[in-house]
Amino acid sequence: MTASQKSRRARTALAACLLAFPLAAAGSADATEEVSLVGRWEVMVTVHNGVPPQRGPMTCDFTPDHRLDCMTGPGAPPQKGDGIWTQTGRGTISFWITHPEPNGSINATHLGKVTRTRFTTKAVAYVHLPDGTPLIGPVQVEAEATRLY
Repeated sequence: MTASQKSRRARTALAACLLAFPLAAAGSADATEEVSLVGRWEVMVTVHNGVPPQRGPMTCDFTPDHRLDCMTGPGAPPQKGDGIWTQTGRGTISFWITHPEPNGSINATHLGKVTRTRFTTKAVAYVHLPDGTPLIGPVQVEAEATRLY
């Protein structure tokens, strides 16, 4: 192979790399784009406090200022919940929620994963009397959610 042929092959290989770079860069940007929990979610909560576990729907709003507000869905006894949330890494979330009750409160800490359309968490919950005394816990809780918007 002559020097001219080697030079032409090197230029061809370099051109191919330069043309492929924007496509590879665009693909990697999409793959590492941060997924946000901000929005409204339809959540199914499973509470393991008996056999069978209790399941109930909630609708939860996660706001840009890291607050959350939830309300039980149709067919479930009315229950409100509010708290704070954070993203602890790419696709990893945590939130703390409290549900006020006439005889105290239910408090849970959730850890989980989020994608653009779903999140799942596992949590530990405690029921506290009005004076803050723990009454029941730890209770295992799971949540599965789909994004409404």
